[in-house]
Amino acid sequence: MTEPDPDEFSDLPALAAHLGVTEPLRASRLTATVGDGATVSAVRWRATAAATRDAHDVRVVFLHGVGLEAHTFDATALLLGVPALAVDLPGHGRSSWRADAVYSADTVAPAVVDALDALGTPPVVLVGHSLGAIVAARVAAIAPGRVTGLVLLDMSPDFTQRAVDRIVRALEEEPDFADLDEVVVRALALRLGDDPVALAREARHATRRAPDGRWVRRHHFPHLEPGAAHIGRFADAWDDLESLPVPVLLVRGDRGYVSQALARRFAERLPSARIVTVPARHTVQTQAPRELADVLRRWEPTNPR
Repeated sequence: MTEPDPDEFSDLPALAAHLGVTEPLRASRLTATVGDGATVSAVRWRATAAATRDAHDVRVVFLHGVGLEAHTFDATALLLGVPALAVDLPGHGRSSWRADAVYSADTVAPAVVDALDALGTPPVVLVGHSLGAIVAARVAAIAPGRVTGLVLLDMSPDFTQRAVDRIVRALEEEPDFADLDEVVVRALALRLGDDPVALAREARHATRRAPDGRWVRRHHFPHLEPGAAHIGRFADAWDDLESLPVPVLLVRGDRGYVSQALARRFAERLPSARIVTVPARHTVQTQAPRELADVLRRWEPTNPR
C-alpha cells in the first residue's frame, strides 16, 4: 500500500532532483478568508523558506482544472523558477466547499480575486487550466488591473458543454479507494497520464484518508448527490476573452481537449492571441511541464492588445 507523507511538501526535493532543478523555489501553504468566512488556500512559491501572507513579489498565479488542486502545478512552478501562487479553487484541495455546489466562473472568480487581494499579490500573469482557464478569463474581466497576461491551458470556450457536464457527472460518481495504488490504476485506465510515478504523487496530494480508513478525493464532487454540482457554461467565457485588454496565450496539448478545429475557431475569434501546441494530453502542466515552463518563460505579455 502507498501511504501519503504527513508533510505536504516533503516530496518536492525528489521532484526537483528528477526535473534537474538544482536551486528550487521553496513552497509553503497560505490561506485567505473571503466572503462569508469561506477560505481559499494556495501554495506559495518563493526563493526563501519564510512563509508569510505577503505575496507582493508573485509574478504568476496558477488556477487548476475541475477535480484537481494546486499541486498539479508543482513541476511547472519548479521549472519556471519565478515567484508564483498556485490556488486551490473553491471546492477543491484545501479550500472551502460551497454549500450550493455551484462552481461556475461567476461564483469562483470573485473568491479568487478576494484571495489575491487578501494575500497582497501584484498584477500577475494568470495561468488557468481547463475550468481554471474559464475562471481566469472571468477574473481578468472583473479585475482587469490584477492581470498583465492570460494563459489558457488546453481549453477553449467552444469545448462542448455536453462533454463538460459529462466530466462533472463522472467526478460525482467516482468511488472511494482502498489505497492510493487503486487511485493510480484508475488514472491509468482513464488515460489521465502515462507515468505511474507522477500519478502516484498526484494521488497523494489529491486525496485524504476518511475516518473509515479509505481514501477519498479532496474536492467536493464525489461527496455530493448525483447531479448536484454545477460549473456553468464555458461558452460564456467568450464575452470575457473578447473584451480583455491584455495579451492572451492558448497552450494546447496535441492529444488534449482543444482539437485543431477548436484551435482554428479560437484563432478566428481571437486573432491577436498566440497559440502554442505541446506534446501532452489535457493536463498539460503535469504531462509537459518542461515544455510549458519554456513557453511561459519565452512569452512576454508586456504590450496590451
